[in-house]
Amino acid sequence: MRRLLILHDSPDFGGHERMLLALLPGVLERGDFDDIVFMVPEQNQRLADRLAAELPAIRVVRWPFVKRRGEPYLGQFRWRYRRAVRAIVAREQPNTVLLVQGRIENLVVPMLALDARINVVSYVPMAHRLTQMGRAGFPGDLVRRRLYRRPDRFIVPARSVVEQVRLAGGTAPVTVATNSVEMPPMVPQGEARAALGLAGGKRIALFLGRLEMAQKGLDVLLGALERSAAGAFSGWTFVFVGDGPDRAWLETALAKTRVDARLVAWTDDPQAYLAAADVLLMPSRFEGLPLVMLEAMQGGLPILASDIDVTREYLPAGSRIDFASADLAAALDKVTDPAGVAAYRDASRAMLAPQTLAAAQAEFAAALAA
Repeated sequence: MRRLLILHDSPDFGGHERMLLALLPGVLERGDFDDIVFMVPEQNQRLADRLAAELPAIRVVRWPFVKRRGEPYLGQFRWRYRRAVRAIVAREQPNTVLLVQGRIENLVVPMLALDARINVVSYVPMAHRLTQMGRAGFPGDLVRRRLYRRPDRFIVPARSVVEQVRLAGGTAPVTVATNSVEMPPMVPQGEARAALGLAGGKRIALFLGRLEMAQKGLDVLLGALERSAAGAFSGWTFVFVGDGPDRAWLETALAKTRVDARLVAWTDDPQAYLAAADVLLMPSRFEGLPLVMLEAMQGGLPILASDIDVTREYLPAGSRIDFASADLAAALDKVTDPAGVAAYRDASRAMLAPQTLAAAQAEFAAALAA
């Protein structure tokens, strides 16, 4: 019997998990594995519920282990976690172990515990070194190089992440199973605004996602708002939709700005806000391949993003700026100009056309079977 063992140790359910659930049907359809076992943390009820509802053929087993802070340095001392991994492997006898890693810091303990003869595949959305994230590289990047050497194969969501894996120390083959979204047509903008209580005649600039300053560049965006001349954004409303560790900081910072800004809790219907907006703001310092970017591109919503590797891969030059130095008001006017919007939509259609979910499922399944 060929068995696939999937390991996960994050309490969070985000875009990476959403994409995994969309890719796994391709593994089931291909039929390389007679049995698939998914170890889901007890803290991640949402993932367990989605698996039960959408993929009942996968056997879900709950376990108590989640990633802790400092895992690349302290994971080797988590003896109970390590013993549990070895016991599961002895019981299930998997041919392949799939590590679902939001970053290489996830599932450090299994990487250290798994026998070198076991085929290990890492499904990871980004692989930036600490220096690329604006942090000190020593000793963290050196410690992480050891972790990147363990998988026998990587599966990543974009071509730009292949280079990240190589620079971080990964030497195994890398398969690109491109993130892909399939969403219904957006409702008319006026209808979406009325439903969300955003009517009022102003244009809407939207931030949608995790409220985390270091990665998402929220501090840089707030700085751009403060740098602009008084009245520069009189025709705009800035809507921030999300949750995360820096929500309280953002709430305080927005209260001090001179602009019309609103902070909204995360919603299970983000497409409504995308439909209501005139532009999506992505001031991130680093990213993998955000689903919200793909959703905006598919819906024809203009994007104003940081000039980083993945946005250079996906977005035209007119959609990228340096938020730390650019005139944000002028950039917003330019990116929402009708001629610019038409060119952006043409470029988005051309970029997304070959990147279908079916193609991504096939790449993902083939990588696991290799």
